[in-house]
Amino acid sequence: MKALEKREQALKRQLEQYPPLESRDNPPLQYFGYLSGRHPVSPTNDTMEAWLQLSFPGKWTTSVDGIALVPAYYPAFSPEGNYGFPKRFKIDVFSHQEPNLPVTVVDWTTADFPDPGLHPVFFSFPQSDVQSVRITVTKGERQADSQFFALDEWMVFQNGNNIAPPAYQRLEASDSYNEAPYWKLPYLTDRKLQVGRNLHTVHPVPDFIQYYDEQTIRDHPPEIEIDLGAQHNIGRVELYPAKVPDMPIPEFAFPLKYHIELRRALNENPIVQSAVIEETLPSRMRWHPLSAVRARFLRLTLHALPRHNDRPVFAMAEIRVIGREGDQQENLAAGKTIRMTRLPEDAGTAPALLVDGFGNGREIIQEHDHIEQLAERKKVAEALAQTQHRLLIARATRQSFYWTIGIGGGIVLLFSLILWIAYQRTIRQRALYELRQQIAADLHDDISSNLGTISMIAKRLQQDPPPSLLQEKLNEIGHIAQESFLSIKEIIWHMDSDVVHLAEMFGHIEKTARSILAGSQVICEFPDNVAEAAVPAKTRRNIMLLVKEALYNCAKYAKAEHMRIHADLRHCVLVLSMKDDGCGFDPACAQVANSDTGRGLANMERRARLLGAELDIFSEPGKGTEVTLSMPIK
Repeated sequence: MKALEKREQALKRQLEQYPPLESRDNPPLQYFGYLSGRHPVSPTNDTMEAWLQLSFPGKWTTSVDGIALVPAYYPAFSPEGNYGFPKRFKIDVFSHQEPNLPVTVVDWTTADFPDPGLHPVFFSFPQSDVQSVRITVTKGERQADSQFFALDEWMVFQNGNNIAPPAYQRLEASDSYNEAPYWKLPYLTDRKLQVGRNLHTVHPVPDFIQYYDEQTIRDHPPEIEIDLGAQHNIGRVELYPAKVPDMPIPEFAFPLKYHIELRRALNENPIVQSAVIEETLPSRMRWHPLSAVRARFLRLTLHALPRHNDRPVFAMAEIRVIGREGDQQENLAAGKTIRMTRLPEDAGTAPALLVDGFGNGREIIQEHDHIEQLAERKKVAEALAQTQHRLLIARATRQSFYWTIGIGGGIVLLFSLILWIAYQRTIRQRALYELRQQIAADLHDDISSNLGTISMIAKRLQQDPPPSLLQEKLNEIGHIAQESFLSIKEIIWHMDSDVVHLAEMFGHIEKTARSILAGSQVICEFPDNVAEAAVPAKTRRNIMLLVKEALYNCAKYAKAEHMRIHADLRHCVLVLSMKDDGCGFDPACAQVANSDTGRGLANMERRARLLGAELDIFSEPGKGTEVTLSMPIK
């Protein structure tokens, strides 16, 4: 897409270098061109035989090097393209040496010619001496059971100059449909083109626009006088209308009545004086042939002007005086001295703008270059249209791709969410199952064991033991009952919440220690900066069971008077120590290892491994016992 967008911008810049195609922007109101008659079409024969021929007088000795066909534009029947451009045709030239032997320079009789749209079609070929040129059409535009063809303009170029329009050349056709001012055979070479004036690249140059009062126009018609500097052979005068801002019709401000004079000197009578010319319909360019006379001065007199904002207005882009010397034609008025009478003192624009070579903000170029560039413009316009079409498809594909990715991603996200919910549900069910299993194990290992012990002691007491043994066993039953009570409270506490803070756990350790060691003095030293440190349920349970095991061992065997519990949290490591002043023991003694205390020590080491902690036990007979647990805390 980036490559297509880059090519699109490059083609747009290239297209701006060609003359504009004005047909659709400013459709013609007259002079559509030439329209052939209707030719029948049968199921077995769809060919037609129609021709146009342009003949030059006498023995024509100058070469012809190019021919252009301008498609007709009929807005009512072809709003989007040309009207009736021939589909199959050929162009032949005839020389004066062999007037009956045609030389075909263009042949499109075996295949349909590509639709030119509204762009002119330009054919160049090696220079040929000609006396006449003929276009033969073998297939036209079909409508119902007939076919026809139409052209706006036929141009024949000699050294870059269009030599088709002069009145002394003979234009013939096999048939013609005539309906002035729209269709007529002479309109085929009248230089009034639907593609617009021969304007080229944009130049910000204003045109001559002037308002007059009614009396001036009535009593003293304004005159425009151009001094060509010397006498020249003058062939024609071209007048280019200008557009007045805020005026809907571009050529509205062109004079309604005017006449043209040619003089050899200012004090002489005119050698050519046209009748008063009336223009009732707007046109993009007026062309006036003047019979190739020699003159130096041109005078244009304005007799009637259109009104705008209740005032007569005159607007013109350019006046061109085309002279001919041999085979060469040139604009003799370019940059020459120009004078205008009855010009108001507050005139906003200078008369020199009428001969500056620009019109409507564009440079005026030669007819040959204008038509050839319009023909080249079609190739660039087609490449731009193709690029824009591909870009449109690419954007639609990208949009579809995004939708596909979005919908696919949404489906994947939805399934992922469903799987995540199912996974979380499975985890919760597994955690619940593990919790039930843990509760069952705790009840079996702790409470059930304690109840079994109490049952065994009760059976011994039923055998009439001595009073001393009775008191000892009753104390043991009370101790076991207290231990069971604390175990049940411990299970309930573990079930209440998944996570507790260290401060809460320290409080629970202190309460448990004072309950188990009711006959001893318990001293607890816990840090104050652990309010935000959290302990998961599983970690908390193993810590509490390890601590309880140590406390029960102290209560059962140590006969300690003091228990000191100290905790510290350094660099995310919890160090918890429990030190008593009891009788102590030798950890390496086999008798101890095979006792209940030995099993208790093994359980403590197993829980330390589950916590990923280090457990250190220091004890000597008669010197008490110290249990230290070191474990990481997140």
